[in-house]
Amino acid sequence: MTYLEKLIKEEGPILSSELIEHLINKEKGLTKEAARKRLSRIKSNIIRVKGLFADGQFLFHEKEIFNTVDYYTGLYNALKKAGKQYFTIIQSLDFHYGQLKTEHLPSYSISPVLDLKGHVTFSSVLEKLISLRLITIKDDFILLSNIPDSNFNSKKAKGLDVAKNFILIQFNDWSRKIGLVSYNSSKFYSEFGKYQFNFVSPSYIGTLPKNNKTNLIPGFVVADILIGNTVNENQIEFFLNKIKAIKYQKNISNFIPFLIVESIDTKSLNKLKSQGVVIGFVNELFGDNYKELLNSLINLVTNAGAILKKNPEAYLDLISKLNKLVDGKTNNLRGDLFELAVGYYQGRICKSIDIGKIINYEGLQREIDVFGFTESEIFISECKGYNHKVSKEEVEIWLSEKTTIIRKWVLDNYMLRDKNLTFEFWSTGGFTDEAIEFLTKKKEKTKKYKIDFFDLNDMLNKSRELKSKKFTEILREYYTKEI
Repeated sequence: MTYLEKLIKEEGPILSSELIEHLINKEKGLTKEAARKRLSRIKSNIIRVKGLFADGQFLFHEKEIFNTVDYYTGLYNALKKAGKQYFTIIQSLDFHYGQLKTEHLPSYSISPVLDLKGHVTFSSVLEKLISLRLITIKDDFILLSNIPDSNFNSKKAKGLDVAKNFILIQFNDWSRKIGLVSYNSSKFYSEFGKYQFNFVSPSYIGTLPKNNKTNLIPGFVVADILIGNTVNENQIEFFLNKIKAIKYQKNISNFIPFLIVESIDTKSLNKLKSQGVVIGFVNELFGDNYKELLNSLINLVTNAGAILKKNPEAYLDLISKLNKLVDGKTNNLRGDLFELAVGYYQGRICKSIDIGKIINYEGLQREIDVFGFTESEIFISECKGYNHKVSKEEVEIWLSEKTTIIRKWVLDNYMLRDKNLTFEFWSTGGFTDEAIEFLTKKKEKTKKYKIDFFDLNDMLNKSRELKSKKFTEILREYYTKEI
């Protein structure tokens, strides 16, 4: 075994630049070029990982450690040192407790969503991270995978997601009321300057617009949101990199960048200000009561099962406060909060409930929107807070890919296997005729477990069974009215 092979084995995954440094320190007078040639002659049991690291670097590791904790730890550290565009995504996911919606993640990347000379696109970076098994895609979400000491908490991640969407509604309302942006032109999770931002809107204020010979070209307001943790220098790099890259482009519109935060350290605050970024503190933009309400919203989504069972009125009170604060505009969050509505109902009839429960069976992972059980029954609820009808294809996938695995998991659990099992599909938008026909036939033919499905009228009937006037009002106001 050569010196280099022994070093790779002892140090674990190691970058070529670090190997070269070791060689030069060991042999005085050895040039970098000569050291590189020695690296090119490494054979034996050593694997080279390439195409990820700055300056054409390689990552060397023993073949035997592939797919182990040591391998992923070494890969993670190497990306942190020399794989900025990949590590930024990992860091952003970790900040958001290991999970972001697929359509939201590009906003927290330094990679453009459209082709830009000299830059790797976000989709290419994402494909590479998936192939390395550092992230996975599950339903509408991208999740961290095989990351050492990650801050993973899917329920907290969902709470932040709901809160961010709520902030976007408020920021849009605030910015158009003061005339900062055009009234009905804002877009969420949209592109500007070939990069994605949480918020993008044209603006005609001050010196932002440009005149050409034929018309007035608007400027833009762009914004991203970082909440749930104290923001530090590492976590603002994605934003500053996007701003810098856009400013280098020719013929780009004038723009004002906002970063909306709850808490940020002094160094990061000063760094953002020096780059012309407007820092919007949640409490200063919308008031202390708003921040308190936002934290209550995050806490409710994160701990929904326990709260809905022990203190269900907290859910009803929060929804009422949200509606009063934004004058009914919370309809945009109907999908995000619909699981809680179903959980509220199940909590009244079940001994125990869980929201967003993750189960694993023989290497397959599934999420149960609402999981509840009594002494003799189990209820597995799929919840879709849609304003459109669920298709036959969607219920077919639900029954073939989701309920099958969940049922096997239930039957393999000695505490649950003897209970009667019911799979429910709740859809505020109802179902297509084809979906209803399909579900009705399945409901009649299936004997080993029960299938039920409910549209909004069914839910209103169920709410009356609870004799909760407040809950019935929320269903009517929150899930039947459009913005």
